[in-house]
Amino acid sequence: MRVVFLAFACCLATQAAHTPAIESDAARAPVVVGTAHGRPGEKVRGALKVAEDADGTPIVLPIEIVSGSRPGPVVWAQACSHGDEYGGPRALQDVVRGLDPKEMSGTLVAVMIANPPAFQGLQRVNPSLDDLEDIGDAYPGKDRFATERIAAAIHAGVKGVADYFIDLHTGGDRFRQHPFVLYTTTGTVPQDRYDDLARGLGVPTLWRDTSKVFASDAMTTLAAEGVPSFLLEVGGGQPLDPADIRLQADAVRNLLRKTGVLRGAAVRLPRYAIVTGYRIVTNARGGFFDAAVKPGDRVKEGSVLGTITDVHGDVVETLRAPAGSDIVLGVGTYPAAPTGGWLLELGSGLTEAP
Repeated sequence: MRVVFLAFACCLATQAAHTPAIESDAARAPVVVGTAHGRPGEKVRGALKVAEDADGTPIVLPIEIVSGSRPGPVVWAQACSHGDEYGGPRALQDVVRGLDPKEMSGTLVAVMIANPPAFQGLQRVNPSLDDLEDIGDAYPGKDRFATERIAAAIHAGVKGVADYFIDLHTGGDRFRQHPFVLYTTTGTVPQDRYDDLARGLGVPTLWRDTSKVFASDAMTTLAAEGVPSFLLEVGGGQPLDPADIRLQADAVRNLLRKTGVLRGAAVRLPRYAIVTGYRIVTNARGGFFDAAVKPGDRVKEGSVLGTITDVHGDVVETLRAPAGSDIVLGVGTYPAAPTGGWLLELGSGLTEAP
């Protein structure tokens, strides 16, 4: 039964035969993902069934396909892989709303909610007690828990129709991220091409992963298979910041220009901050967290990052940057934390380059 379901999900994602690489764009059939059947010069909506609820109600990914009037590459953009990261869907809505298919050469596949169980539960992961898996640890997916089945369907869909992939993230409802583009050079995409594409998104900070830090993420998995893939982190916390939504939407539009789907010159900033390493800072003592830094701040070994104050009002711990720390990539926004709270993310190996 499980094998039959996975085959069905993958089949929905690839109903249109995938065009071999040797064929020209003009030879491509319209893109089809689930019930969304792309038509040149049009925007269409549909859904990709990936699982079922306990009562048999289908769990589907809401899909929009925007097909240019002229042939070209296919960009797959998705949001809300984590259910509490609401800024990504709002940015993707803005992108789709503003596209004119008649001005496009190629196709955008927009997956508005990539993890429906988590989104419906208003939390990071699928709340089912039989699941609770981070979808960032689930690729390329398998015929097992619901999150892994969703990952398998997305993986099959991207491999079936897309030339490029971008996954929109935020810090969720209790963390705020410094904007950055994450990509891994450990795959089969030529490094010079990958670096150039990453710069084209127009985000000043790049995380150039050289160690597969998220080995089972969609971005890492697809890059290993030759699909240039990016994870875009912007903002988080509540309420949503309109500037964060604009930044994410602009980055997707920049990728569409860089790949030739949209007209216009590709973005190239004068300089980029590039990090290669990553670390999480947690607390040993429980209590109230007061951050001493904000996302994007430069730090060094020993820099004070924040404090923990106990319930009596006494400071019981001072958090400091470990060796090799260069930049604050994210800061927790929740006011209290038990031992082991995910309070800060730091980048290391920082350099600046055009």
